[in-house]
Amino acid sequence: MSFRITTNGLFRGYQSNLHKNTKKLNDSMLRVETGRKFNTYAEEPVAASKAFQLRRDFWRTGDQIDTSNSVISKYESAYSAMGTIIDGDVDHPGLDGLLATIRGVSDTAGSGRVSLGQQLVATSESIVAMMNSKLGEDYLFAGADGANLPFKWGEDGKTLLYRGVDVNSNSNLEELKAMSKEATYVDIGLGMTEDDDGNLIEASAFNSAISGLDFLGYGQDQNLAVIMRELGTIFANADPNTGAFAEPTDQDRAYELYDKLHEAINNAQSVHVKLSTDANYLKTNLTQLETTKLQLNEQIEETEQGDPAAAIKEMSWAQYCYNAALRIGNDILSQSLFDYMR
Repeated sequence: MSFRITTNGLFRGYQSNLHKNTKKLNDSMLRVETGRKFNTYAEEPVAASKAFQLRRDFWRTGDQIDTSNSVISKYESAYSAMGTIIDGDVDHPGLDGLLATIRGVSDTAGSGRVSLGQQLVATSESIVAMMNSKLGEDYLFAGADGANLPFKWGEDGKTLLYRGVDVNSNSNLEELKAMSKEATYVDIGLGMTEDDDGNLIEASAFNSAISGLDFLGYGQDQNLAVIMRELGTIFANADPNTGAFAEPTDQDRAYELYDKLHEAINNAQSVHVKLSTDANYLKTNLTQLETTKLQLNEQIEETEQGDPAAAIKEMSWAQYCYNAALRIGNDILSQSLFDYMR
């Protein structure tokens, strides 16, 4: 009886040893297959914690790159749309060209003034249409409300509305100013942090909202499209033969609007330049993010990736130990069976 208890003890010890060797072999095979230094957190707690932090930073940087690419696309599309208005195209002379044309025909008679007026009205409509451009499903120049049409002419054909508010009225200045300053902050790798009160620190994020109000202007006689439309209407209503203004006050008003138009064009050009500056900043920041992502990937590989030769050597040793355990088990099982038959 005592001999059989000893045999059972040997058998249990063998089973435990075989299990350990099987696990070591499987772990070593997995390390060869994956190329990793460790398979579980318990194997290398320090390295695993560092790798987790690195991977979290890597994934976050990837998200920041995706966000940056999206915002860059938006800014480049907005810059192109503004450029079409400012510089013109095959169908329109551009804003500087219009100013030169207005100066040239301001004192001329007949159809020149009338046709110029018609062109100004048409251009004002084109400007508003361009300010309603979309990128994907969102309106480019709608501030923080990209889902809804930003600009629309009123029923009278001369009142321009921005999200339902008259842009040519000083009584709406505070509301218009608030809409022009709307923000949609995104994470492009600047920190995205909050102050002690839980409010976002604006310098740690990027405002991706673009308001058409900044480009066209707002307030009495400040909006580019409204000024152009009124000036165009005055010219278009002139006598087609003599060029005489329809109303006695039209000439003075035309000169006043011309000066206002010049100021509005200068503002539009300034906003256009700023948009280009912001787009270039985003591209520079994107380059830095891509560099950071590459560096993080290198650190992850250094932390996680093992030496292939060492891993194969370890697996070979684990295989040897496993085979040895099997041979020992064969001897134990054979002897145990022999004793049982006796």
